[in-house]
Amino acid sequence: MSSFPRKFFAKDGQVFTIDIGRPEELDEVIELLRIHFFATSPNCYLVSDWSGASDSNGMSNYLSGCLRHPVSLTVRDSAGRLVAVRLNELEEPEDVHLDSLTSQSKRRLITALLTDLEAGIDLFTTFNTNKILSLAMMTVDESYCKLGLATTLVGLSLELGKANGAGAVKVCAVSRHAAKVAAKHGLETLRTIDYATYEFEGATPLAHLDDMLAEHPVAAFLACRLT
Repeated sequence: MSSFPRKFFAKDGQVFTIDIGRPEELDEVIELLRIHFFATSPNCYLVSDWSGASDSNGMSNYLSGCLRHPVSLTVRDSAGRLVAVRLNELEEPEDVHLDSLTSQSKRRLITALLTDLEAGIDLFTTFNTNKILSLAMMTVDESYCKLGLATTLVGLSLELGKANGAGAVKVCAVSRHAAKVAAKHGLETLRTIDYATYEFEGATPLAHLDDMLAEHPVAAFLACRLT
């Protein structure tokens, strides 16, 4: 595949630079996610204790881990400002990827949800591969939505996954938009979880969130073979 960085010419004529994410960009990535990912529905309900750059453990460690994988992508505008990220991981059978999310008790809801979405589904066996590309998180600055950045970043991620030996790709899509973008690239839905009826510690903590449920009724687990 072509090398990075590379230019992206948006529908409105703007030019962006797409590059491989680097660990030294962590603070910028955290700030972008804080404003445009964790503060939006449904993420604001699933990860309600996100505290931004001051959080030195838990989620920050997880994000740092994503940036150490050679399959995460960043997008900068003509002024060099970070405007989008597509965080990904390369998983192998012996890996455990949710440990860093469980260090703070208030994050157990998102950890439980993601675990339940994948429970009992062995993609390594299904797709006969020893490496899977996991599409972890993506966000685009609201000022640059609907320019094709999200779709382009997923497509480039799949190319990077294949180039790094992944035989399959998966995503736990907690929003309708994330599931729609993944489906555009051939990922198929293997399981859904209804937010309204999802039980956590003996309760249904999302059942009363009518606005969220109207826009994002389910979380979905999607996957496909990388060919």
